[in-house]
Amino acid sequence: MALTAEGTALTEANRMAQLSAAARAVLLSKALWDRLDVADLDRSMLSWMPAQLTALRALYGVSQAATREYITDYRLAELGDATGPFVAPAFDDRVYAQAMLLAGPARVKALIGKGMAPDEAHRKAFVKFSGIVRRQVLSGGRMAIDATTKEDRRAIGWRRVSDGSPCTFCAMLVARGPIYASAQRAETVAGTGLEYHGHCGCTAEIMYGEWKPTEAEQRYVDEYDRAAKEADEAGEPRTQETVLWRMRANGDFNDSPKKTT
Repeated sequence: MALTAEGTALTEANRMAQLSAAARAVLLSKALWDRLDVADLDRSMLSWMPAQLTALRALYGVSQAATREYITDYRLAELGDATGPFVAPAFDDRVYAQAMLLAGPARVKALIGKGMAPDEAHRKAFVKFSGIVRRQVLSGGRMAIDATTKEDRRAIGWRRVSDGSPCTFCAMLVARGPIYASAQRAETVAGTGLEYHGHCGCTAEIMYGEWKPTEAEQRYVDEYDRAAKEADEAGEPRTQETVLWRMRANGDFNDSPKKTT
């Protein structure tokens, strides 16, 4: 957790602000989704895509603005000094347009190609699409924390903060602590830490001192250690493929098998 109770509260408030921006983006995207005509996806996409990108760009900016305010307040709470860098990666129209295309019209076409009725394909494709919209909007703030931490010499790194009911993958990343964007660890950490799935409720928190896991986070650490040791005993390398299913089998995660009594 953060060094101070105020810092912890600010992180949670920022997480909720981020999810609010993402929810607004999904609502706007749902309204725009009806512009996609399953009878003529290529033509209807020409008016849908610019409007979808405009909505995404605007809420991406909201996510970054909330993150800027959060980091300022968080530094003041944690360090008694609000000054420091803030780096906000620009919205990349090309990258986000490609993501919208693949998760939107291209997915509708793929479902129809597999034999699904057009109207059903249009309806079902939005479920995954909404997750991608959430992730793209939230990347505004998440990437800002990553990029800012790289430039903040007082930070030891940033860490992933769960929504309290993580999937096994998210719990594993939470268990790693503040290892991301840290200059002294950049060469040894596998991955950037920015692997968020579509409907993920996690956020990120800059750390300015020693990380002390909460009770819940310590359980994630313990579950990871147990699963990793089981992989060792089986003569297997410690990878996501060998560790995650072991965590999931015995852990209390939202993608664990339902326990029966």
